[in-house]
Amino acid sequence: MKNFSPVKILFLTLALMLTALSAAMAAEMPRVAIIYANNANTTYDDAINDCILQNLDKELSGKFNVSRSDAVIQKLADKGMTDLSMAERRDIMDVVADEGFDYIICLTLEPFQRKEKFSVFTQGIEIIASVPVKIIDVKGDRYIYNGKFVEKHYDSTWIGTVGNKSVALEALNKVNKGLNKVLREKMPAAKDSAGAKDNVIRKEI
Repeated sequence: MKNFSPVKILFLTLALMLTALSAAMAAEMPRVAIIYANNANTTYDDAINDCILQNLDKELSGKFNVSRSDAVIQKLADKGMTDLSMAERRDIMDVVADEGFDYIICLTLEPFQRKEKFSVFTQGIEIIASVPVKIIDVKGDRYIYNGKFVEKHYDSTWIGTVGNKSVALEALNKVNKGLNKVLREKMPAAKDSAGAKDNVIRKEI
């Protein structure tokens, strides 16, 4: 320890204590599984996924211990349920029964509906985003929410064309606002999340 001054040792000790405290706080937060399927099949799927998952990360981080569970989709498919939005609560809970989650959030992005609108001077696009969502209280064995968010956005231009990507993302931002409202009203957060660090959604294999 001759290369470490008392000040460095103090800082190292504090860093270890903060790391342990952060881990303890995360362990106490309710565990949430994010199960997400993108069926839009666009050329900008990465941007779409970021829009949805980063919103969930921002909304839930610091209040919940969040993991993304893609394996659930395959497990359901192995049982013949290839459409996540049609899976029953019991089917979903059965495949994560041993994971110790408190809540499960299932989202399915359906293919966008696109309409072109023309006038004498403008060319416009309307895109409708549909996202079925299931939010399950595992311990209560009940749905907190089971429905679909349907939002549309329209944009037009005098010159050139309107891009599908920008219009679709704006429609999804409206979906995010509706979903966030439900999450805030329906999902009880950790009792004490003060000082909790941002909790980036982890992807489980």
